[in-house]
Amino acid sequence: MFGWWRRRKELHAHVDADATAMIAEFGASAYHVARDRALEQRLHKIVDAERTPEHWNLVRFEIRKRTGRQDADTATRYLEDGG
Repeated sequence: MFGWWRRRKELHAHVDADATAMIAEFGASAYHVARDRALEQRLHKIVDAERTPEHWNLVRFEIRKRTGRQDADTATRYLEDGG
């Protein structure tokens, strides 16, 4: 039980750190960069053993939460989120 909790806290810390770094580096484009990294990781264009496509999706959602990104219509958001 405690191992699961520790891993979850570590995952959240990595997501938080990556979201912070991406917002600082890419500004308003950070959401799109995270989305592209998730896709590239899924297509094996980049290999990062510590960051899965799911990790980048979590980063993308964290960026969306922090920046309040709402510029896409509902259908586009649905498709981007894997709907």
